[in-house]
Amino acid sequence: MKVSKLAIIAVLGVISYGATAATGNNGKITFNGEVVDSPCNLAPGQDGMDVKVPFGQLSLSQLNANVVTAKKFQIHLENCNLTGKTADITFASTDLLSGKNLLTTHGAATGLGIAISGIIFGTAKPIIGMNPTGDNILTYTAEAKKADTATNVTVGNFEATTNFVIAYK
Repeated sequence: MKVSKLAIIAVLGVISYGATAATGNNGKITFNGEVVDSPCNLAPGQDGMDVKVPFGQLSLSQLNANVVTAKKFQIHLENCNLTGKTADITFASTDLLSGKNLLTTHGAATGLGIAISGIIFGTAKPIIGMNPTGDNILTYTAEAKKADTATNVTVGNFEATTNFVIAYK
């Protein structure tokens, strides 16, 4: 009887240890989105609603010599049904360098601005050549350049933002 009591205690100890060891991590998963009445959907993530354009490290001497650094970026549209419709895109920002078509940069670096090639901020531009059904990738070129009004560009991090609106007609 003594052996069986010890065996039971040992088994219970192993079982209770296993129960505490099985307790793992926990967390929360949030699902979200937006229901829209639009001929196309913006792809979620990097190339959709929140596009990031990493310029990386830019050469101070090149910027001060008025060399423009260009970086392509894309806006992905999914599940389009554009039959009989056209689309315009407007890049809008109130944070422009005075009298210039350049986004103001914020951060330690000064004297530079960001343009989007072929775009006038606040002006609608027709989107040409869209696939009427399926997915579309809109490609643009951002340009980091010395601002006309700047004596010199200074070193440091920078950031600029603009919103975009795609209007369907």
